[in-house]
Amino acid sequence: MKKREFSNFDVSVIAKELNMVLSGGQIDNIYEIEDILLLKINTKEGKKNLIIKKDSRINLTNYEYPIPSYPSQYIMALRKFLRNRIILNVTQYNFDRIVIFELNDKTNESWKFIIELFNKGNYILINSEKVVKVAKRYKKFRDRSILANREYQFPKSRGLDFLTVKDEIKEIISESEAEVVRTIARKVSISGMISEEICLRANVDKAARGNELNKDQLDSIYNSLKKIRNQLLFGEINACIVKNEEDEEVQVLPFVLELFKDYEKKIFPSFNEAVDEFFSKKDSEDLVSPKDTKINKKIKAQKKILENQEEYIEELKVKKKKDYQYGDFVYANFQNLEKLMHVISEALSKGYSFEEIDSKLKEARKEGMEGAELYSKLIPSRKKLIIKFHDEEISLDLNMSIGENASEIYAKGKKADKKIQGTVVARETTLKKIQKLKKEKKALKSEIDYLVKKPKKKWYEKYRWFFTSDDYLVIGGRDASSNEKIYRKYLEPHDLVFHTDFPGSPLTIIKRKEDTPIPENSISEAAVFVASFSRAWKENWGVADVFYVDPDQVSKSPPSGEFLPRGSFMISGKKNFIKNVKTKLSIGLTFKEMEDTIGEYEQILYPQVICGPPNPIKQQSELFLELKPARGGCSKGNLAKTIKKEFIQMAKEDLKKWVELLSLDEIILYLPNGNSQIKK
Repeated sequence: MKKREFSNFDVSVIAKELNMVLSGGQIDNIYEIEDILLLKINTKEGKKNLIIKKDSRINLTNYEYPIPSYPSQYIMALRKFLRNRIILNVTQYNFDRIVIFELNDKTNESWKFIIELFNKGNYILINSEKVVKVAKRYKKFRDRSILANREYQFPKSRGLDFLTVKDEIKEIISESEAEVVRTIARKVSISGMISEEICLRANVDKAARGNELNKDQLDSIYNSLKKIRNQLLFGEINACIVKNEEDEEVQVLPFVLELFKDYEKKIFPSFNEAVDEFFSKKDSEDLVSPKDTKINKKIKAQKKILENQEEYIEELKVKKKKDYQYGDFVYANFQNLEKLMHVISEALSKGYSFEEIDSKLKEARKEGMEGAELYSKLIPSRKKLIIKFHDEEISLDLNMSIGENASEIYAKGKKADKKIQGTVVARETTLKKIQKLKKEKKALKSEIDYLVKKPKKKWYEKYRWFFTSDDYLVIGGRDASSNEKIYRKYLEPHDLVFHTDFPGSPLTIIKRKEDTPIPENSISEAAVFVASFSRAWKENWGVADVFYVDPDQVSKSPPSGEFLPRGSFMISGKKNFIKNVKTKLSIGLTFKEMEDTIGEYEQILYPQVICGPPNPIKQQSELFLELKPARGGCSKGNLAKTIKKEFIQMAKEDLKKWVELLSLDEIILYLPNGNSQIKK
């Protein structure tokens, strides 16, 4: 049976892994994608995307999920309270399927964001006084309520706590008349699958009655339970995805179970990564169904309209033809029909009933009386005379003359003809709509219609970086914190250190290859990089002075009695100045070849943004645009939208679908601070 949701075992493992990554992180934004909550979080390891799906699971994802254009009211409320909050820790509540994010902010008030992964799922934000501020679902339960501005109550735990249960479980099992596997699952807070695993490891038939087990069997069950508990709490996480005989992925586990020892398994370094791959394939089917699905529905609807229109036109043509034939027939038998109408009128004036007249006319028809051969019947309630026309009947109004009846019949034919003309016009409009939709569908064929996994970033991609035309790596800090990290972790004796002759510049280094001199060209390109990512760009300066020094000239030790702020350094000795360095950048796209884990394409060409001095970026990019500082230019957000649009237009047809994967956040990450514009 395929796994659909998290167990409390899964929550226990994932909460620990999330705490290691997200603790100290800051919530940047929140989105809702159908029944999925997506949190973007800035962590010490970079930007992370957290997926919370209804009552099924919670995990960090490396897949690109489609971001909706407009937030719901619920998301707007969450953003108001959650954005920019710091995650203090991530914990599991009482070994239940509940995850708690403890949050803090500048006011030092501790709030909690509670994820309930059961009963259709719920997300509840409570303040420091445990009062509900926002919830996805407000509801009254038998033993508790989740209501706005009321105190939040955790649900009562089911069964004995697996983490603390002792040998009392043996007595509980021995007194039960139910199957042992059911007794364990019901009395202890674990899933049926773990209960089966306990029985299997204890070498006890899971279907045996609890009260039929002997002391050794009960001891074996308890020892088996303890070993699994120790593995969960202290053992090595050996996460895996389990496949069945049909090569279908059926389970994702934090460690290998004996139940699946004969199954094929794919091992992962963390449970989070296994969960991400397992569930994202299902999300891909649910969320990113083929992009032409909507268009197919529209085409189908228009084709149905077209079918109805064509049927209606055929019906109108038949009606029009018959009405004209009826009119012609009435005119062709004008005199006989006039006599027949006169006979009926006279008989009615003399007091004969419709039944009597009908009987007389039918006798006259049998006797071959002239004009009577056309007679069929009378309908008194509608005052209608029905005459025969081959195997059909024509209805004439007794209150109208034969000429008026004929004109009325012709008028119906003309009306049908007008309807035909109107429906033909409508049909042409429908045909045009179908052709337009087919063109749109054809254009969509080149788009990606499933979730794509983002490639793992290399160590230097956490910073500002580029490779010079001579293939030397240049890295620079994004802020004071990353300046410190570069200085402490990556600065080596043979590198070169760059900075501007004014504050507000990234600490930048060229990584030397072995012991060879760094080419002048690479030094010049590094200088452009430093100037462009400095305050000079934001201030719209066209040039800036840059200097470089050896690593031993850079120090974190200030003169006696002075203090160095975080991200600042002391420079001693001679500085090598490069005067009037131009502020100019190019942003480019390369494509990383990746394996397709979903199985739709032979390979994925994931778009990789690079940004730096124009010459090396032009050499290394499939697509590129040159940027310049401009006080009246675009902000980073608006510029990112324009850059993506330009890249899509510039790309070859077979690359457009991959450029579409590019997120605006990724582009923004590579842009300098301040307003910019694309150089034409």
